[in-house]
Amino acid sequence: MTGKGTWANLRATFELPWQKAWPLGVGAMALVVTNLLMFIYARALGVFPQMAMWGAGLWTLLGVKTESPFLPYPVKPPYLDMHSLLDFGIILGAAAAALLAGEFKVRREDWRGCLMGLAGGGLMGLGTVLMPPCNVGGFWVATMALSLSGPLAALGLLPGAYVGGRFLQYQVRRAVARLDFAGAAEAAALAPKPTSRAPLAGIALLAAMIALAYLYVRLGLNKAAGLLLFGAVFGIIVQRSRLCFVAAFRDLLVVRDGTVMKWVLASLAVGTVGFALLKAQGYQPQHMVFPAGVHNIVGGFVFGVGMTLAGGCGLGILARSGEGYVRSWLAILAGMLTAGSWTHLSGQKGGQGWL
Repeated sequence: MTGKGTWANLRATFELPWQKAWPLGVGAMALVVTNLLMFIYARALGVFPQMAMWGAGLWTLLGVKTESPFLPYPVKPPYLDMHSLLDFGIILGAAAAALLAGEFKVRREDWRGCLMGLAGGGLMGLGTVLMPPCNVGGFWVATMALSLSGPLAALGLLPGAYVGGRFLQYQVRRAVARLDFAGAAEAAALAPKPTSRAPLAGIALLAAMIALAYLYVRLGLNKAAGLLLFGAVFGIIVQRSRLCFVAAFRDLLVVRDGTVMKWVLASLAVGTVGFALLKAQGYQPQHMVFPAGVHNIVGGFVFGVGMTLAGGCGLGILARSGEGYVRSWLAILAGMLTAGSWTHLSGQKGGQGWL
């Protein structure tokens, strides 16, 4: 085989995962296996407490001195916090995957979409302190970690996603009623576009992440480097498989479609076996085990409404922000500020006074 033929085969193999979306089952199983590996390495998946820390830090920079609502996540520079690097990795991984697939685009919103992003993110920030933490850590991981708080959070997430989904349906009906095609101009033929350089940008972004991880290793921050790369893998999985926890809860009740939820439950079954085996050997037995009570249901309901309006859960808005969704950018900002203001407004850390 000639060198040219070998290069063509290598290129075709590399491009294969980016040509079309991955099956939901592949995404669900890849997500749970990656989560188990990261649990063995350092910790399990959870994304919103880090954003609460960012929000508290931002409030302090603005002159409103406060603290993070979560004790394990005190305010510090995000680039020195290994948990924050997990979130950054998710954003960068999703951005790289979107670029490689030619799917990256800044997706703007009208004022209604911007308002939905801000409102949804704000509710998610409140719900993550009440639950705690978010739907991924508070429901998905907590359930497989054998914490009763996980199923209780689901009891709130389901009706919350239903309420949010029905509101979205109402918004769609109003938007359709306002459509007027009478004055629409005739569409012109689109000229062919030159080959996009987005894949090259995706490769460059992946290379930059690897270089950044190497820099952290050189600085002695090995866990930070590892979580950055794990985050990138999570971002790639979510971007390519379109696995959406919001759709799992929303579609089950709003449109009576349980396809996504079936794969979420299948991943829970696999993850629970993995966590049970590890914890039975004495490995981090209390990891991702949270206090159980009515607050899980209340927080889950608030978070469920918010994530539906925002168009993504905690993991989802991070991945979508990497794809260029303005609504997700606004949801992250609002969630940061809402969760980050908790200690200042209540005078207590998350859970103090009721747990």
